[in-house]
Amino acid sequence: MTDDKSRKSEKTKPPVAFDPVEAALRQIFDEVASENVPPDFADLVAQLTGKNADKKAD
Repeated sequence: MTDDKSRKSEKTKPPVAFDPVEAALRQIFDEVASENVPPDFADLVAQLTGKNADKKAD
């Protein structure tokens, strides 16, 4: 029955016009999100996370 409800809500939604700005922003976001994290930054995050964990243990 939940499938029927979701299908009904999909049918009642108006068609969305193509927005080139939205498409460009999504493409940029996807490219940035798929980039690797630089090792120096990952090390820094690990150090900060370790220090925060040590402080919480006290």
